[in-house]
Parts: sequence; structure tokens; C-alpha cells
Amino acid sequence: MKKIVKVDKEIQKVVGPLTPTATTILDNIKSKAEQYVATFCGAGKYQVAGPWQDQCIVDVGQQSWMCKRWELTGIPCKHGVAAIWDMGRNDKDVGIPESFVHPCYWLSSWKEMYSFKVSPINGRSMWEKSAIPTTLLPPKHRVPIGRPKKKRTISIVEKEDFVRGNTASRAHRSVTCTKCNNVGHNARTCKGQRPIVGGGGGQSQVKGKGKGKATT
Repeated sequence: MKKIVKVDKEIQKVVGPLTPTATTILDNIKSKAEQYVATFCGAGKYQVAGPWQDQCIVDVGQQSWMCKRWELTGIPCKHGVAAIWDMGRNDKDVGIPESFVHPCYWLSSWKEMYSFKVSPINGRSMWEKSAIPTTLLPPKHRVPIGRPKKKRTISIVEKEDFVRGNTASRAHRSVTCTKCNNVGHNARTCKGQRPIVGGGGGQSQVKGKGKGKATT
């Protein structure tokens, strides 16, 4: 309701056949169209040439431009505006370039869109009591199959976030024991595994359950 009233106030300030946004776009196109020259080729077709070897065909009768901007936006491009001006200079009743703009950009269409109004309503204390009371029941609870999950699903962002603050997170990282140099446990939970034995430039792990010393 407030939005309709706000837009209606803006509509009352607009002067011209088009909406403010469409008028700004078309004015910018007109300033560029002044650099183009239109040459009549017959059958409603024009050859419009401009700077930087910009040249295309304009069919005013079919309202089609080779650059396809008019078909996409509904607003004549710089080539079309130059052709419309040339037709006006040759005493042809074509009107202004604004008349070639799609009706959705017209100010009359904007006014018609916001012509309806939303009626105000009274407060809750003035509402009429309903003669047919309705009881809202909770939805039926369905117990899913299987054991319920206790841990929440970790997102991808949390998995990739290894750095928290200025320190690196130990989550999803392997632990190396300081006693036996094996991977997968720490010194507190070490069961006396044998240390890693290096040979031939590589590393191999020799695991044992009993307590022993490293041999060379």
C-alpha cells in the first residue's frame, strides 16, 4: 500500500511520454546518434554509417535493426534514431523517436500499472468474530527409519577452514607421535611401536605391539 502511494507521487512529477529510466537511456542514445549519417535505399530501408567503420542496415517499416538492440531492449538504437531523424527531415510523418519505443516504457503504461489501490483495514480489535471456529492441529509426526544422527553435517567451508585466527586448526590433519615417529597417534596414546627405520632414501614403518627399542 505504501509502495503504490510512493510510486504514484513519482509518476505525478514525470513530464514526457516515457518513464524516467527510459528517457535517460533514449537521451544517451540520441547523443550518440548525432554522429551517424542515414542514407535512404528505398522500401523503407536505410544504410546508417558512423565513426569507426560502424555501418548497418535499418528497416524502419519492419522496425528491425541489424545490430539487434531494438529487438532485445525495445528501445531504438543509435542507428534507428538516425534513420528516424532522416525520415523527419524528408517530410515523412514518423513522429518522434519516443513513439518507436515499446509500450512497456511509456508513462501511460506506468500509470495504468499503479492505477489500482490497496484498501486500508481496521485493527484486530475491530475484526468480526468468526461463527465457525477452526482448531489448528499439529502436523503428523513421522519417525524416520534408522538410527538418528547425533553429529551435525559439516559444511564444505568448515572443512576447508584449517586456519582459525592466527593458528592452524588441527582438524582433519594427521598426528605424528614424538616417541616412535609413527603417524596416527600421539605420545600419550603410544603403545610402544617401533620407530620409523630409514633405508635407501625412503621411509618404512615397522609396527609392533610389544615394547622394544629401535634397532639399526
